[in-house]
Amino acid sequence: MSNFLKTIAFCFLLTSLSGCSDLFKAARYITSFFHEDVVFFYTSTNYPDQILDKNIKDHSQRTLIFGPYKPTLTGGGGGFGGDYESYKGPMEGEEIVALWRMPTQHKILRYYVRSKPNKGIIRAPRNGRYAYKVGVSLGPMKIGTNALSKNQHPKSKATTWNIDNEPIYYRWGDWDKLYYVTGIFDSSDLMEIPRTFHEIQAIAISEKQYDKLYKRCHSDWQTVKCFMDESFPDLTPEQLAYIQSRKHPDDDDRLTGKFPKPERRVNHWL
Repeated sequence: MSNFLKTIAFCFLLTSLSGCSDLFKAARYITSFFHEDVVFFYTSTNYPDQILDKNIKDHSQRTLIFGPYKPTLTGGGGGFGGDYESYKGPMEGEEIVALWRMPTQHKILRYYVRSKPNKGIIRAPRNGRYAYKVGVSLGPMKIGTNALSKNQHPKSKATTWNIDNEPIYYRWGDWDKLYYVTGIFDSSDLMEIPRTFHEIQAIAISEKQYDKLYKRCHSDWQTVKCFMDESFPDLTPEQLAYIQSRKHPDDDDRLTGKFPKPERRVNHWL
């Protein structure tokens, strides 16, 4: 590729992406700009009094299965952080599963979420773009003042103030919900521009239940077996009803090994 084309491609990336994390990715993304598409994931989690010390035993763990993607989640505690994967094809209607553990000053929160059958990912048009975007928040998110809609503002709480004691960032969202949006945007857009997030109800789970689910989702079977079923210990009536309402027709086959194991992720950016 000529130096001129490389310059044009690099300029395009700098104008279509924003934020330190996006710019950091640009240098690696440019190597495959003309022959591979990419999906950027911007994720956030922001609970009151959450503990961010990564050296403690029960530091936050967050796992997301978003259709064909299992991104490495960043952005815990602050704004929307990013990860990216090579494009694997359409995601419309595909399943969403997530589990997250968040230690706070008062207790350790553990949640599990799964989309209902036939109510998978709602996907905005891609419009032929090379870089498609997904924004996800596991529980409450941190957004700027301008990003709050009229409906969101009464349910939000200011978390950060400027030197004039004016709020500049808010926490918005229920503790037990997953929020997501797809389309063409960047991390700063999620922080500063109002938008409607799709919501999926989660359910609180116990430590024993979380540990079993986490092992499933991080084994060789990961995305195939990454969901809760009736075999989980100490299920409450509410948890059992949640699991049954989200049971997919192929769950039994997935658990008995009739599906092939997922292929190991290949990093196309190295």
